[in-house]
Amino acid sequence: MTTTQATIPTGVTEPELTAWFVQELGPHVEDDYQAARLLLNAFDLAAKEGNSLNNPHQIANCIASTPSTDGPWTPVDTAAAAKTLHETYRITRKPVNHAQGLIDLPMPVVVSRHQCPFCRRFTRADIRQVQDHMTRCWQNPGLRCCKTCIHHQDGSHPEDDESCTHPAGPEWEDYRFPVLHCPLWEKES
Repeated sequence: MTTTQATIPTGVTEPELTAWFVQELGPHVEDDYQAARLLLNAFDLAAKEGNSLNNPHQIANCIASTPSTDGPWTPVDTAAAAKTLHETYRITRKPVNHAQGLIDLPMPVVVSRHQCPFCRRFTRADIRQVQDHMTRCWQNPGLRCCKTCIHHQDGSHPEDDESCTHPAGPEWEDYRFPVLHCPLWEKES
């Protein structure tokens, strides 16, 4: 009886990476992001420092940070870039059939939220929290609150104070917002 044992993939050596990189890109790296995409098609790159795995932006930045002997603004030497990558990342080859094990799209998740029908600003996943909010929502006309009354002056203009404009209502200095179950309440039209 034979058993198959999963083997941990061995790391790619620097000469192997350099040979592959030169074969794919030539003597110079012209586009860091294209080089990163090519690398990620064939290899997995895990950062030796930190927990980055297969991050194309960090890989492209690593390639771009390779010291150049020809001075700034010149294309990066492919062999030097391979050396920098090998020093920065643990590099392993992807299995030949790795694409077959991948799922095409992320799995959708349906989320249920509940919203206050009066103010439409209060939303929660738990319906009980929304029902509790509705009992004190200032936009609920069943509470006969100032916000839904025709006599409410909201104080939105600098020259206005928040007050009740009903003739029998409290004076502006005695007004305390919000008044609930007000006997002077009239529905806002």
